[in-house]
Amino acid sequence: MKNCPYCGKVVKYPYTYCNNTCHNNYRYDQQDGKLTDFTVTCHKCNKEFVVTEREKLFPQKNKYYCSRSCANSRNHSQETKNKTRITILKGIIPNNIFCLNCGKEFYAVPSAKRKFCSSKCSIIYLTLNKPPDYFSNIGKIGGRISASKQIRISKNEIYFAELCMENFKNILLNMPIFNGWDADVILTDHKIAVLWNGIWHYKHVTRKYPLKQIQSRDKIKIHEIENAGYIPYVIKDMGRYNKKFVESEFEKFKNWWDEGGSNSQLTP
Repeated sequence: MKNCPYCGKVVKYPYTYCNNTCHNNYRYDQQDGKLTDFTVTCHKCNKEFVVTEREKLFPQKNKYYCSRSCANSRNHSQETKNKTRITILKGIIPNNIFCLNCGKEFYAVPSAKRKFCSSKCSIIYLTLNKPPDYFSNIGKIGGRISASKQIRISKNEIYFAELCMENFKNILLNMPIFNGWDADVILTDHKIAVLWNGIWHYKHVTRKYPLKQIQSRDKIKIHEIENAGYIPYVIKDMGRYNKKFVESEFEKFKNWWDEGGSNSQLTP
């Protein structure tokens, strides 16, 4: 503990002064000079406040702002906007890069070596071009994807995904292509998003994720899937791993599709 050399207030280690004002005043007093206090008006909200000669808050062409929020919310001129745009785009040039997934030309820093115009195109392309043994490790991948949710992909869901891979083409698994929301199995050719819902979607299982919160997220997810032009198909799984149950659900899914699947059979 020691005292501020300017005002005498107690200051905790390792600080020497109680605030910047005391620091500045003390230094000026040591140099036989004083800081000049004067009143200014905030250019944004018209609030009057006192500043010192070395404590001018965000001055710009004789304009003062009482806080950082007022300074940041000021109206920039078109000239300032153009200068900012040039600064941001410095070094970013159109270098004839075409997205490997959609073929769209996009801007990129030459050193970035980007191949996709967006993360969505990257996910779709990389998923559709995985090696044949990729899906044999889907359980481990699913565990990593859902680790943040503390809900891992079940063996039933893994087996269902394998059956879909054997009977359909162009399958996406757990990819967030619906405005940031994902589906467990996505059939891109048929515009179907399969949601394999375990027991935690219908019963309270863990304190960390309340049932109402999970069900609310499910409604939002279905809404986003429909907005993307896909048909959501929900499978209710309330038990443990059961190979016959998965095969039965897959047959129901195939029959539903053969009959011209629609939203009227959202939950089989």
